[in-house]
Amino acid sequence: MTVSTAAITVVGVLCLANIVLTLAVIRRLNEQGRLLAERGRAPAPGFPPPLEVEPGERVGDFTVTAMDGEPVSRADLRGSTLMAFMAPGCQSCEHSLPEFVARAGSAPGGRDRVLAVVLGNGPGREEMCAELAPVARVLTEEEEGGPLIRAFGVGALPAFAVLAEDVMVASYALAERVPVPDGTPV
Repeated sequence: MTVSTAAITVVGVLCLANIVLTLAVIRRLNEQGRLLAERGRAPAPGFPPPLEVEPGERVGDFTVTAMDGEPVSRADLRGSTLMAFMAPGCQSCEHSLPEFVARAGSAPGGRDRVLAVVLGNGPGREEMCAELAPVARVLTEEEEGGPLIRAFGVGALPAFAVLAEDVMVASYALAERVPVPDGTPV
């Protein structure tokens, strides 16, 4: 009887160890899926796309005033336009800012073909706008659901887009995924 009790105990311990290891593997796989989704390499279930306007669709109508006082509307979107939607205090936005500035600085057509939308009115807004101003026409939007958010269907921040006229070519959650001027993603 003691041999069978010992055997049952050993089998029970092995089963518990197997369960613990299986749970650890499942947890690690979930973590890897989340990391891949954050890097834009896999869809993240439950997270909204950065922009709801699908490739091939026209963006909604909008008219706003840039920080330099010039009006900007959908009708002003000519040629290829690079866009960014960011907010001060958003860690992902602040992390993506240098990469977007580098890409925008080499965009064909210069800052006339780059729009940067700074959302919100929080601390750091002026600094973010100042960093973007040399490479983009800077637009600001203080209210949730403003004309730019509605026109592009902003669902998550940061959000980056490439437009052809007023038609969405592609949108990205990471600045690193935005194609460089010759059209190849880095």
